[in-house]
Amino acid sequence: MTARGNIEEIFDSVQGEGPLLGVRQIFIRLGGCNLSCAYCDTPQARRPAATCRVETGRGTGCYDFFTNNMAVEEVIKVVGKLRIPGHHSVSVTGGEPLVQGDFLRGLLPALRAEGHKIYLETNSTFPEELPGIIEHVEYVAADIKLPSCTGEEERFEVNFEFLKACDVPHLFVKLVLAEGFDEVEVLAAVKLVKASGRETTVVIQPATGRRGEVGVGGGPLLEVNRKALELYSDVRVIPRVNQLLKLA
Repeated sequence: MTARGNIEEIFDSVQGEGPLLGVRQIFIRLGGCNLSCAYCDTPQARRPAATCRVETGRGTGCYDFFTNNMAVEEVIKVVGKLRIPGHHSVSVTGGEPLVQGDFLRGLLPALRAEGHKIYLETNSTFPEELPGIIEHVEYVAADIKLPSCTGEEERFEVNFEFLKACDVPHLFVKLVLAEGFDEVEVLAAVKLVKASGRETTVVIQPATGRRGEVGVGGGPLLEVNRKALELYSDVRVIPRVNQLLKLA
C-alpha cells in the first residue's frame, strides 16, 4: 500500500530564512506538530489538516484543494507541475515533518528519484525518526527551541542527540529569539552545537510578528551575537524576510 501523509499545503516560493535565504524552492508543509511555540508563524499546521491546498501555478498564489491524506504519487505529480529550471530544492516543513516519519520514508526517496534535493526543516526533537530519512536529505535546518521564547520546556538533551545523528552535507541550526529572551539559554544552545561535533552555521533569528514587526532590537542581537562568536566561529544574525517580501 502506498504511503499517505497529512499535508497542509504545497507551493512555490523562495526560502525566507537562514543561510539559503532567497533560493527558489517548492514547499511541502506537513500537518501536525508536537510543540506549540508562542511565536509560531504557521499555527494552522500544528494539527492535521482536512484538506491540502495546492498552488495551481508557479508563484501565482492560486490554489486547488485535495482531500487528506495524500498519496506519495499525488505529491510527486503536484511537485512536478510546480518545478522550474533552477529550483534549488524541495523544502519539507511543517508543523513538524518528523511527526510523520513513515510517510517521509516513502516520499523522500520518490522525490530524490525525480532529481530533487531535499531541504528538511525540523525542531530537532525526533532523533529516533532519522533512520530511513536522513540518508535522503541534503540540507537540514534544525531549530533549537529556547524555553524563554517558546513557552515550551527545555529539550536540549534530545536536540543534542539529534545533531549527533544528523549526518548530512549541509546543516544549519536556528535559534529564534523573542522579546525577553534568556541570554544564558542562547549561549547554552551554542555550546551544545559545538559539543555535537557537527560543522554547521548557527543562525540567530529575531522572531517576527504576522506583520513583519521584530520584537528584539539591534543592540541585544549584536551583544548576544558577540558572546556567541566567542564560543563558536560561525554564528550569524539573519532575519526572516517572508513578511517583508509578502511571501508565503
